[in-house]
Amino acid sequence: MDTLFPEGLPPGTLLDSWQIDGFVGYGTYGVVYRAHRRGQAASQPVALKLARHPNDLRFGREAELLTRIQHPGVPRLLARGVWRGGPRRDTYPYLVMEWVDGLKLYEWAQRHVFTSREVLRLLAQVARALAATHANQGLHRDVKGDNVLVTPSGEAFLMDFGCGTWEGAAPLTDGILAPGTRSYRSAQALRFHWTHRRASAPQYQATPADDVYALGVMAYRLCTGTYPPLATDPSRMGDDGRSTQEALVPPGKLNPLVPVLEALILRMLSDKPQDRGHAAELAEAMEWGAATAGPEADEPVSLGQPEEPGHEGPPVVPSADTRAPVSPARHRDDGSLAFLPWGVGLLVLIAGSVSLEGLGPPSSELRDGGTGGVADAAVEDPRVSSVAHGSEPSGVSLDMPKEPLPGQRRPPCPHDQINIRGGCWVEVARATPPCGEGSYDWKGACYYPVSAPPRPSTSDKP
Repeated sequence: MDTLFPEGLPPGTLLDSWQIDGFVGYGTYGVVYRAHRRGQAASQPVALKLARHPNDLRFGREAELLTRIQHPGVPRLLARGVWRGGPRRDTYPYLVMEWVDGLKLYEWAQRHVFTSREVLRLLAQVARALAATHANQGLHRDVKGDNVLVTPSGEAFLMDFGCGTWEGAAPLTDGILAPGTRSYRSAQALRFHWTHRRASAPQYQATPADDVYALGVMAYRLCTGTYPPLATDPSRMGDDGRSTQEALVPPGKLNPLVPVLEALILRMLSDKPQDRGHAAELAEAMEWGAATAGPEADEPVSLGQPEEPGHEGPPVVPSADTRAPVSPARHRDDGSLAFLPWGVGLLVLIAGSVSLEGLGPPSSELRDGGTGGVADAAVEDPRVSSVAHGSEPSGVSLDMPKEPLPGQRRPPCPHDQINIRGGCWVEVARATPPCGEGSYDWKGACYYPVSAPPRPSTSDKP
């Protein structure tokens, strides 16, 4: 039994005084099981999160942060220990946490008819949990819809502190940006990453204002079904230095919201950190808005088809620390993945240079358990294939053309693309020249051109 991998523990397996009931989900660094205390099968279940890598220090840091917070909107840490197993009898740390029954926030929104008042109440609960985290000199660093669970009674829990840290904690990653998810990055983090992307530089120091910005992104996405454009991302500036950043559309123009909710969302999305406010004061404003808003706050908020740049799988009940190794691409009509004929080189790159190890679940029965916790993965678009570390694409890379290629998409480019010399391009994550067939070399990175979206037919249907 102990020769099994952490991802494959069957029901009945014992980890000290805890007995596994069944598998729940997994991510890059951890796998989550439903469990109970040995000999107490009828007792309240717990979430047991077991490391997938031996002696993973992230688990100790997460345990310390959870111990510091002690807030009703954050799952309680009940125990911690180590499991010796695997073919080499390695030591794998694990955490035992309070079990939370609920749906991920965006899935909850899809299944429920909700109002502006309900949104204010849910956001206030998340803001309170964030305020408790910040009050204890901690940071979550991955606030997003996948990391908020809503219970049937309407309670919101802030989950997954696997990316979190606290003041004075030793850094555990070498990347420019700490763990997180790109779509929720603040303007300051994106600028820092772009400025230092090709140089050795100190890691970006996240602050509570970064968590607040991510809360604003989550609120915008919850209320509109879409994400705001990336926060003043300098990577989307053209060669002439002019920004092609999409303008932020106020959420009330996409979906009717009460003024207080829209104002709070826009405040959290402010470009300047000092203008966003602290989590505690935002929570108080949200609670006040929910209590004092008029009847219009009880009108249903109607969402269209959601836009999610990552996995939105089945509800994950406990906290799972990392996103799945690969997120399924969502279907789009904007041409972002419809490369031009020379983009066929992408197939060559995938076939010849991308490591497939770890891209699938450990077994066909496993499903995604949560969110991203890898620093370098956090700044990639999950829809772009990544070249494995240490691999080198075959073929000869092409120099960047001085003007857009025929049929190439022109600015404004979507948030996952970059404007270079008047055309839209997708960067091959972690790839460096020589780039391989069909890709182009630009300032030490590799890019594929993006085709223009097809024009709607103007001919009459027969």
